[in-house]
Amino acid sequence: MSDNRDISCPQRDELLDIFNNVEDQHGTDLLSMSDFSSILIKKIETKTKLNIAWEVYRNLEEYTSEIATAIKSGFDISKKGMLVADYSHFSKEIIDGIKAGIYHVGQSKEVAGNLRPAILNEKERLVKFFTLKRAYDPTSVLADISTLAIQASLHRISSQIEDISRDINNIIDANRRETLSNKFLCARDRIMSAANADGDERIKLLMEADTYLMEGLTSLYSDLNAQVKALDEQNGPFARIKSIDRILSFINDDMQMIPRYVGLRVYLLNYRNKTEDAKRVLGEYRYQLQSLSEKKIGNGKYTAFELIHRNYPYNKKDPEMVDFWLEKPKQMLSATSSFERMLEPKTGEMYYIDLEEDDEQNNR
Repeated sequence: MSDNRDISCPQRDELLDIFNNVEDQHGTDLLSMSDFSSILIKKIETKTKLNIAWEVYRNLEEYTSEIATAIKSGFDISKKGMLVADYSHFSKEIIDGIKAGIYHVGQSKEVAGNLRPAILNEKERLVKFFTLKRAYDPTSVLADISTLAIQASLHRISSQIEDISRDINNIIDANRRETLSNKFLCARDRIMSAANADGDERIKLLMEADTYLMEGLTSLYSDLNAQVKALDEQNGPFARIKSIDRILSFINDDMQMIPRYVGLRVYLLNYRNKTEDAKRVLGEYRYQLQSLSEKKIGNGKYTAFELIHRNYPYNKKDPEMVDFWLEKPKQMLSATSSFERMLEPKTGEMYYIDLEEDDEQNNR
């Protein structure tokens, strides 16, 4: 006699479905895979839009400077509350234009005559519309919105380091890079299994994934500091350019991998509502950056980032990248400190700035 009992299958969780192509699913070199921060940004956006009720807020009075700050940096913590821009949607042109004062935040008239929030140029002509939304319940959206801003910033950090890494010879030690990717790959396996699991089994798999990510981050932090020490030892009359370039390429690799590990850990901790643990992970990242930025090494003359700066073969044709290792770490430190403050419980209002993708008046 046949058994007619239904077999219950766990429902796949799309928020954990983050490995999208063949390289992401089966590859062994983390830096050859997708930039997962951009994928995680989209997942957090989906979760935020599905779970939170928003009120469209059209009154820009007294908010223009805060909105401009949020667009430039991804967030703004002000006395009025908290504003977070979906940093991934604002093009470099818009961000740079606001920084330079070429563009500003204001209100633009539609064909019907209504005023709408917009980015305007010096002649008050429309560059791009955006939507300012206020959360009905800020406490329920805080972790998701904070994580969205974190992912966007980590995405920008990683891509900037990738850009500057093109200034040196790509000296790749495949075995070394693969070794530093291994813990991420083990975490990937657990996350892919968790997407198809349910209940306690899913949580158990995600906890195992977090352990692998923690171990991988520890290895990367250790390797980064070891490479800085090796660079310090290369200084002097017998230093070889080839050896220095090799070390710098390893530092670039580490600095690109670390945000990917940090970003995925923060995302998974947010998924599990582990806000305090997410703060701790960000605190560890900030501590590492602070040590490299402030502590003198070797003979006490330079910090790690100053030493990298002195040895780095900058491309003089790209003025934005010159002094990268002196200036960008300061921005990274400022961002991580602000993100930690964002994760603190807030009672004020929460605003979300979202760029409108399709506007008929886009090119006016």
